[in-house]
Amino acid sequence: MIRRGAIARCLVALLVLALPALTGCVLGIKEWPQPVKAEDAFSLEVVAAKRTDTCLLLTLSVGGSAERLYRASIQYEAVGDSDGQGCEGCPFVPRKAEHFTREQSAFDLHGSTLKLSLCGLDPQTRYRFRVAGKNDLPALPIVYTEVFVTTQ
Repeated sequence: MIRRGAIARCLVALLVLALPALTGCVLGIKEWPQPVKAEDAFSLEVVAAKRTDTCLLLTLSVGGSAERLYRASIQYEAVGDSDGQGCEGCPFVPRKAEHFTREQSAFDLHGSTLKLSLCGLDPQTRYRFRVAGKNDLPALPIVYTEVFVTTQ
């Protein structure tokens, strides 16, 4: 037969051993790790843009943490006098966007050089465009290039 005193001592010993482990999980401030902007951020710069009939071919330089670039989007709008078109001197309002992610073959990133292409453009229309880059860390903001105007 098991003695009550032995059971009580076992429970007390178990509690004494488990208490530091249980309280150790509660102590301290818990928060999600934050990105370090100097280490995790990147910049985008258009170094070459070529318009060929219905396509726009872009070469971008990715500065900083290029491996953090998760998605690149070409944001664009037609320039003209028709409805749904922007004017060259007006604020840029991208009316369409083409998105490219790391998993796609069209996302051509080698080292710090990113090549993108946008096809299906009207060869008789000029376009304004910029490239937006999304970091794989959601806490960091979207990065934008300057706005450029294509020639016909």
